[in-house]
Amino acid sequence: MGRARVRVQAVRGPLAPWAAGFESWLAARGYAPRSVYHRVCLLSSLSRWLEREGLSAGDLTDEGAERFLDARRAAGRRTWVSSRCLALLLEYLREVGAVPESMPAVAGDAVDELLERYREYLVLERGLASRTIVEYQRTAQLFLEQRPAGLELERLTAADVSGFLARECPRRTVPGARHLVSDLRPLLRYLHVAGLIEMPLAWAVPGVADLRDRSLPRGLEPKVVARLLASCDRRRTVGRRDYAIVLLLVRLGLRAAEVAAIELEDLDWRRGEILIRGKRNRHDLLPLPTVVSYCTSRAPVCGFCVDVA
Repeated sequence: MGRARVRVQAVRGPLAPWAAGFESWLAARGYAPRSVYHRVCLLSSLSRWLEREGLSAGDLTDEGAERFLDARRAAGRRTWVSSRCLALLLEYLREVGAVPESMPAVAGDAVDELLERYREYLVLERGLASRTIVEYQRTAQLFLEQRPAGLELERLTAADVSGFLARECPRRTVPGARHLVSDLRPLLRYLHVAGLIEMPLAWAVPGVADLRDRSLPRGLEPKVVARLLASCDRRRTVGRRDYAIVLLLVRLGLRAAEVAAIELEDLDWRRGEILIRGKRNRHDLLPLPTVVSYCTSRAPVCGFCVDVA
């Protein structure tokens, strides 16, 4: 099957005749639909800017492209504001003869190439979930697009990392800043593993201080746990299943996703063990509490219930 076309708003202005061709050109190069969508939207923004400025496609020189980016920055845009983000678009427009040639020619998009290698590392080496990979790549793109032309990663220092966080963290809430620093560390580890930077700079990413709620979270009171267990109707199969799930959460401290991932073959009844599938493809054997196996029966009470009552 062919790649589905990306639905974007109608492009108007001097570059409108080349919008469909640019979309197909990107798709033929293997760019993901989301990446194609953003780049066609960038073409649309550039075309509308040319129209407002009274310029034609033939007037789009390197200087004109920089003026367009300056206008985006002045309007408060934080993404797609670097010279590199226009590299592919200008390459296509010059290839079809829509805009003047540049000397020297603009190089390929180093950010996209690095992001693609980073994604492969997260999938193949780290085994992360798709949602986590998307979040890591979003932070990586934000960081890399603020680098000079050509990235110059060999010159990356701890001061550069600190400067990036100093600019971005104040724009976010405390949880948002925590996500940012957490998502930046894997990128810095990858850059070191891939030999793109000499020193592992993950240590240069500090934690985010927050004076609110500094005490440790409190566990549930035994009476609350007992009431939760009592709400499971163990006369029914689904009730006994729910009862065992709650006991696993309480006794082993498992995550909800870890309990949801348990399969029948993960239970070794003879040895009294249970296989837990955690994050990053980690597998751990934990002891299966006897109350979990016995409490799935129809018995109205067990030792655990007596303990928490």
